[in-house]
Amino acid sequence: MRARFALSFLLLPALAAAQADEPAPLVVMNLAAHPDDEDGLTLAYYRHARDAVAYSVLFTRGEGGQNEAGPELYERLGAIRTAETERAARILGTQVFYLNFYDFGFSKHARETFAEWSRPRRGFWDTDAPIISAEAGRDTVTARLVYLIRRLKPDVLFTNHDTTTAWPNAQHGHHQVVGISAWEAFEKAADPTYHPEQLREPGVALWQPQRLFVRRFRPSGGYDVAVPVGNRCAFAGDRSVSCATFAVNAAAEHVSQGFDKFADRFRRDTTYFVLYRSAPGAPPLPEDATDLAAGLPPNAHAHDLSLSTRINMGRASHLPAWFPRFVRAEAAIAVPGQEVRFTWPGGERGASLALSGATTAYFNATATSGAARIRADARPTFPAYRSQYNRSEHTPPVQYVYSSENVDHPSTDAGHVSLEIAPPVVMDLPPAPIRLSRGDNAVAVRVRTYDPAAERVRVRLNLAQVGGRAGSIGHDAVTLTPEDTVAVLHLTLDRSTPPGPYRLTVTAEAEPTSAPAEPYVEWRPADVLDGVRVAEGLRVGFVRSYDRVTEDALRAMGAEVVVLDSAALAEGRFDGLHTIVLDIRAYLVRPDLRQHNGRLLDWVRSGGHLVVGYHKTFEWNPGESGGDFAAQGIVVPDSGFAPYPLRLGRERITYEDAPVALLQPDHVLFRAPHAITESDWAGWVQERGLYFPASYDDRYEELLAINDSGEAPLRGGLLLAHVGEGTYLYSPLVWYRQLEALNPGAWRLFANLVSLPLTDRR
Repeated sequence: MRARFALSFLLLPALAAAQADEPAPLVVMNLAAHPDDEDGLTLAYYRHARDAVAYSVLFTRGEGGQNEAGPELYERLGAIRTAETERAARILGTQVFYLNFYDFGFSKHARETFAEWSRPRRGFWDTDAPIISAEAGRDTVTARLVYLIRRLKPDVLFTNHDTTTAWPNAQHGHHQVVGISAWEAFEKAADPTYHPEQLREPGVALWQPQRLFVRRFRPSGGYDVAVPVGNRCAFAGDRSVSCATFAVNAAAEHVSQGFDKFADRFRRDTTYFVLYRSAPGAPPLPEDATDLAAGLPPNAHAHDLSLSTRINMGRASHLPAWFPRFVRAEAAIAVPGQEVRFTWPGGERGASLALSGATTAYFNATATSGAARIRADARPTFPAYRSQYNRSEHTPPVQYVYSSENVDHPSTDAGHVSLEIAPPVVMDLPPAPIRLSRGDNAVAVRVRTYDPAAERVRVRLNLAQVGGRAGSIGHDAVTLTPEDTVAVLHLTLDRSTPPGPYRLTVTAEAEPTSAPAEPYVEWRPADVLDGVRVAEGLRVGFVRSYDRVTEDALRAMGAEVVVLDSAALAEGRFDGLHTIVLDIRAYLVRPDLRQHNGRLLDWVRSGGHLVVGYHKTFEWNPGESGGDFAAQGIVVPDSGFAPYPLRLGRERITYEDAPVALLQPDHVLFRAPHAITESDWAGWVQERGLYFPASYDDRYEELLAINDSGEAPLRGGLLLAHVGEGTYLYSPLVWYRQLEALNPGAWRLFANLVSLPLTDRR
C-alpha cells in the first residue's frame, strides 16, 4: 500500500505520468451570455480534435428565459439549465464556469444590462436591491471575467457575441455585455493596476490572452479564420466521429430550450471568426488560417490542471477497460461533519485510492469499502437552485483518484462520487411570491432533515411589510421531529392589514447538529391581494401547455375552471363555458389543439370568448415551422390558427415600466369588473410582452399602444375581434409572469379579459 502523505503529494506523481502521454499545449475559452449560447462546435473541435484545454464561461444560468419542458421558472429553471449545461459539457469535454449574474429577461441595450447587474441581489426576487449604476455594473462584470482569465490563463478567447449596441443590428443586451466586457478584459487581465486584490489569491496572476475572436455565422460577411469543426475527432473514444456530432449531441441536452427537437440544425462543417483583438507581440494570422491559435507558442499552464478540471474534461482516463471505475457513497446526501461510508469493487495489489474534495482519505484499492468524514467547512451543493449562485463551477464535492503501480499496466484514473452536501435541514418554499389575504393564512413549508444527529427541528415564520411601517406584521413557529416533512404555519391578518408587498422569512434549525449550527433561512416576496374577482358565475375552459400559473390564478379569482383535455377538444365539448383560455405556447406543445383548432373557432362564432396567450413565430406563422418541426407534426395550416389573418413578429417591449396608452379607455375591458387606472400598469416584472404581432387584419380592434424608449409604439398588445356571435382576443403580454409575481394590477386586468362575456352583456 502506498504511504499516506499529504494529498497534494499523492496526486502529483500520478497525474504527472498521465500528462506526459497527454500533451495539451493550448487553452481556449468560450464566452457566452446564457447556457444555450455557447459555441459547442468550436469547443468540441478544440477539445476532441486538438486535445486542448477547453473552458466555457457563462455569464448567467438562463433563469430568466422560458421553459419548454415544464413549469419551473427563475432559480429553479436556472438549476435545470445548469444541469443541462453540465451534461452537455461532459459530451463536449469542457469545464464550465459561471459568473452568476441574474438573467432578468430580454434586454435591448447593454447599458440596461450593466445597470441591472450592478444590483447586489440576494436572490432572483430581490428586486428591492437598488441599482447602483451602469458604470458600476460594467466594472463588476469585467472584473469577474478578468478574474477567470487570470486564473485559467487562456491563449484564445472566442464568443458568438459582438459589441454592437445600436439597432437594428444589435444583439440581446446580455450578449452585447459579453462582447464589451470581453474586449475590456482582454487588456485589463494583464494590467497590474486593475483589481490588484485578485492577485493575492494563489494561482491568480497577471495574464495576457493572445487573441480575441467573434464568430460570424455567414462567411459572406468576411472572416479571418475558418475552423474545420466537421473534421474527425482524433482524441475522442471513437475517432471516426465528426467533432460536429459531439456538438449536436451536446445541444440536444438543452431540453428546457426545446433544442432536443432540432439539435441537428446546429451541425456545421466550418465555423468562421473575425479577429477582434490581438496581444502585443502575438504572431499575425496566416492567410487562409484554419486555427484560432495559429503560430502561438505552447501554453505551459495547459498541464497545470486541477483534479476536478481533469475529471470534468475527461482527461484522466487511463485505466484498462476491464477495471471497474465506480466509487459509491452509501448516502446520497450528507451534511458537513458527517462520516460517510464509501464502497468500490476492489482493485489489484499495489494500487491506491484517494478521496478528495470535501473529504481527504486514502485507501488500499484491494479493499472494498472505507469511511471518510465530510469536512466541516464543505460548501452545500443541495438544493441546487439555492446553492448554485455560491459557486463559479459545479465540481462534485467528493472525487477520487485511483493509482496503480502494476508494471504490466501502470495507470491513473480519476472520477467523482455521486454525493450531495446539504445543510442539516432544508426547506422548500413555493418558488414564487406567496399570496396572502385578510384572515387566516396557512403557509405549508416542506421540511427535510438530513443530519442524522438531529432530534428536532424548529421552524419560525415572520412577515414584515416592505416599504411600510417597521417591525413584524405576523409570526408563527412550530417544532417538528426529523420524521415530519411538512410544517404548517399560520398568519392571521386583520382587516386593518394594508394590501401591498410584504417579505415572508422562514428559518429552520436542527437541534442538536453535527454540522455548523447555522440556521437555514429562506425568504419570499408576499402580497396581500384581496378583492380581485372575475365576473360572478364565470366558467372558464383552460387548455394547458406547460405552465400552471394562469390556471391557478383563475381559480384564485373565483372562476370555475374546467381543464380541456384531448377528448374535450376533439368532441367540441365546450357547453356551459363562457371563456376558453389557451395558455402560452399551447400550439407548440398540444398537437390535439392544432388538430382541433377549428372546433374552437366554431365555438367562438356561436358566441364563445377565446383568450390566446403569446406564441413564437415558428409555431404560429404559416410557412415558418421548418423541417425539424414539421417532422414532429408541428405544422401551421395555411390559414393560420386565428379567425382572421394575424402574423407574429419578433418585436418586444423589454422595459417593465414602458408607458402604456389605452387606445379605447372606455372599452368594457378596462371598466369591468375592475376599473383600470394608470397605476395598474406599475410594478410589472421582467418585460411587458414579446413576439408582438407584425401584421393583422383590420377586423382586430387595437386596444393598447406600448413602446420602449426611443421606439415607435406597438399597437398589438391587446387585439380583440368580433367573430360571428363571439369574440377572439390575442395578447402577447407576459401575463403569466405578472400573475405569478402577484402584481395586483395585472390580476385585475386579466380578470377583466376573461370576464368579457358577462361584463359585456351587463
